[in-house]
Amino acid sequence: MNGAEREVLKRLAQKALKELDEAYRRVPDTDNGKTYLWRGKERVKLMLKMLEGDKDAVRDSF
Repeated sequence: MNGAEREVLKRLAQKALKELDEAYRRVPDTDNGKTYLWRGKERVKLMLKMLEGDKDAVRDSF
C-alpha cells in the first residue's frame, strides 16, 4: 500500500470514528446497539493504530 492509499484510509477511518462516536451518544442507554457501536469504535481505533505503524496494536488490544 502506498502513502496516498494509506492517507485515504486514515482519513476515512477518522471520519468513521467521529460518526460512530456521535451515534453512540445519541443511542439510549437501554438499547443493545450501544454495545455494537462501542465495538465498532474500538475496531476503527485499532485499524488507525495499525495504519500508523504501531506493531504492538493487536497485542495491546487484548
